Amino acid sequence: MTTHKVELSFLSQKFSIVTDENPEHVHLAAQKVQSHIDELRESGMVMSSDRLVALVALNLAGELIKQESSGQTNLEHVINKLDSLVEQANSLAKVPLR
Repeated sequence: MTTHKVELSFLSQKFSIVTDENPEHVHLAAQKVQSHIDELRESGMVMSSDRLVALVALNLAGELIKQESSGQTNLEHVINKLDSLVEQANSLAKVPLR
């Protein structure tokens, strides 16, 4: 695996990380974090950077959980539909030909 050194900046701080991930993905993730930080700041909330980062982490984790559960629900729906189709096909296979 290729490792990449990626320079990031948010909350008026610079971060240098080494990662196996695509640097573009890392930058997109940092932009998403910064976007959430900006939203909270624009809402008028005044808080420390630590608290701000904690709220952003909770918001992003909540979004991820919603997406995962939504994906799971969709997958279960598809599986149920396929099970139903297999049952119908089995029933049709047992019907005598005329």
